Amino acid sequence: MQFTHLEIYQVDASKRGNWIFVQLHTDAGLSGLGEASQSGNDGLVIAALQQLGPQLKGIDPTQVEAIWERLARGSAIFSGDAGRIGATALSAVDQALWDLAGKAMDVPAWKLMGGKRRDKIRFYANLNRGTDDRSPLGFANAARRAVDAGFQAVKSTPFDEMQWRRMDRDGFARDTERGIERLVKTREAIGDEIELLVDCHQRFDLATAFKVAEKLSPLNLYWFEEPVPRHHVDALRQLRLHSGQTIAGGEALIGREGFWDYIVQGAVDVLMPDVKHAGGITECRRIAALAEMAQMPIAPHSPAGPVSTMAGVHLAATVANFTVLEHAFGEVAWRGELVRPAENIVDGFVTVPDAPGLGIEFDEAVLTAHRLS
Repeated sequence: MQFTHLEIYQVDASKRGNWIFVQLHTDAGLSGLGEASQSGNDGLVIAALQQLGPQLKGIDPTQVEAIWERLARGSAIFSGDAGRIGATALSAVDQALWDLAGKAMDVPAWKLMGGKRRDKIRFYANLNRGTDDRSPLGFANAARRAVDAGFQAVKSTPFDEMQWRRMDRDGFARDTERGIERLVKTREAIGDEIELLVDCHQRFDLATAFKVAEKLSPLNLYWFEEPVPRHHVDALRQLRLHSGQTIAGGEALIGREGFWDYIVQGAVDVLMPDVKHAGGITECRRIAALAEMAQMPIAPHSPAGPVSTMAGVHLAATVANFTVLEHAFGEVAWRGELVRPAENIVDGFVTVPDAPGLGIEFDEAVLTAHRLS
């Protein structure tokens, strides 16, 4: 079996951005799916995928890790020359190669990775993309909808109006209190038994982060994600050691090299590699292994479409230090129907599939209805 060509799909997901999917085709009639959404520039990531396609022509797509090494070296992604765009393109191809290899050998991708450690994967609902009403009550209602759908953990992004570089403006303190009010209302709406996660989107300086962390202490947060800019490793470490909050981060880091300082310096309690950007399933497994040596759990970042979510499911099934996987809740009503079998989350969990590869295919009718190109 040899690779023949690469196909790219842009899907109109929502006002917050499109989904970008890749499909690798072979001369045996098999194909593999990957996802390259949320690179920061859809046009550039599509161009990068188009450049990777010819490098795959004629090769045996079942040699997944060997191909990864060749592509990564060839593009200098992990020496910093290609950055997020190149890493996202490589990550999508890597996901698709695991899908193809599993189909070629008629086994699920997790079996090729050494076997699954768990039969079900726990999700948390990221509410950001499905929350149009940004009032405190709107945040609370969005969380309640996710809980009613069975999720036992929800993530809020209540501080997006803030920016630590603009602390001199009149509304800074007001927006801080408004963000806290959103979380208070959310906790009241979901009760004490549901896990409440907070993504701060790097909005604070260190002093403000400590103040907010203290004010949020009564809400018993599951974690306090990226409160300060992610490259401020020492500031993150100080928050981890002294804020009383569980610190999570790393969603935009690339490759083992990108995660190294976080791991060896203990910057966070929970590491968040993204299978779309960190280097695909292959590199995320290596990152997880490094984190495991530091007794650091991983919670893969994944607020995108159903293909990268399923790639994350196979990753989560196979690593020892997995804790919870992200799900973009409420972004589009037809999300679950884009793939077959349909995405099926029950009580906040998805069953690890036993079908070959990633275990999903596109529903052609749904894909066609929402495809841009």
